[in-house]
Amino acid sequence: MGCNPVSCALTSSKKRNGINRRIGTSKVGVYHFIHQGRRIFLIDTPGFDDTNRSDAEVLKDVAFWLAAAYKKKTTLAGILYLHRISDQKMQGSALRNLRMFQQLCGSNNLSSVVLATTHWTNLLTGDAIPEAQGREREDELKNTHKFWGAMIQRGSRVVRHDGTRTSALNIVSNIIGRRQRVVLDIQTQLIDQHRNLDDTTAAQALQSELLEERRKGQERLAELKEEMKIAMDENDLKWQKQNEADQAEARAAIEKTHAETAALRTNLAKIAKEKDEQFHKMQEEMAAQANKFQDEIRKSNEALKAAQEESQRRAEAHERQRREDAERARQQAEKHQRESAEREERIRQESNAAIAEQMQRDREDAENRYQQQRRDTEEAAAREQARWERQMEADRERTQMLIDQREETERKLREVQREQNKSKAPGFLLDAIKVFANVVSIGTAILGGPWLGIWA
Repeated sequence: MGCNPVSCALTSSKKRNGINRRIGTSKVGVYHFIHQGRRIFLIDTPGFDDTNRSDAEVLKDVAFWLAAAYKKKTTLAGILYLHRISDQKMQGSALRNLRMFQQLCGSNNLSSVVLATTHWTNLLTGDAIPEAQGREREDELKNTHKFWGAMIQRGSRVVRHDGTRTSALNIVSNIIGRRQRVVLDIQTQLIDQHRNLDDTTAAQALQSELLEERRKGQERLAELKEEMKIAMDENDLKWQKQNEADQAEARAAIEKTHAETAALRTNLAKIAKEKDEQFHKMQEEMAAQANKFQDEIRKSNEALKAAQEESQRRAEAHERQRREDAERARQQAEKHQRESAEREERIRQESNAAIAEQMQRDREDAENRYQQQRRDTEEAAAREQARWERQMEADRERTQMLIDQREETERKLREVQREQNKSKAPGFLLDAIKVFANVVSIGTAILGGPWLGIWA
């Protein structure tokens, strides 16, 4: 689970409680930090443009979280909607996100909404968005009715978030300072009016989106069937094959809308049961992961110990060999000195000049052989030392690799253990909600991902 720009900026200090800094939110997440002596909770929620999860699943998650908090008498004090100023246009998925956001909040709560532009620095290039270009995009957002125009008319405010902690704190401080309490439409409908999820305005808006998608998908499927007739008449096998693939894709898209519509036909009790099952499955998976990482750490420790012992054995063997070679060289040198001295003595005592001359040549040949042997020994020792140093470097690299692997596994284990500690509340009601129920201070929530949530 990642965090959006505001929650990352506010929780990225050294005491950030292990928060993952990847940008983007796939599940509801809880972050917290201390500001002006008060603990601030950030509730980060996913948007309706998740490539890995359906909009129905996202709505069920967000609705359940908000309903659970409201049932615990925890109300919101503000809503923050985040938009990347680096996006050149308000794309279809962003418009859909915005529409769903408004339905979740309700028109009467738009005065509590802060519309924040983010990513004034391009994350890919590191370049700042030119002021004139950014202002032009801001003006388009503010002046276009279907973008932010209608929300601004109902009291929503526009701010810039430059990615810094100071900027994020200013936004949060402003929201807290208003001392408002906000109950979103979906909270009222689910808790006070006891509606099923598919009877809420947010779900009905999503169903309208799904119906429109289904209508377009059916039109596309009809077109493909007509094209298939032409392809068969023309005996175009390649076209027919592509058409079959396109029809399969269109049918899958239509079926997806049916599945999402069916998923919305539920209530809080059913969602709670689903979340409870998900919770237990998640706990089992995390326990399995923890056991796996602990086993990997054990194996890493064993491999590291074996590598260190093997390196130590090689070091001891190398030292023994070095001492033996040094002792052999010393003995050879002493032997050579004795033999050389004996030859010198015999040469001095030899009266026959011719024999003495021959003995001198023999002595010089012996000296040359000894010196060559000594040079050969030194070169062999140098080669052995170089081989040994390469081996030692390889041992150090392997040891460091094993240490790095163990540290990475230990990091993963700590992450899993943190997640286990964070998710011990039964029925998927996170520990954070239990904490929120007892907080006696200004309640603040900002929806995130592109919404963010805060309780302070």
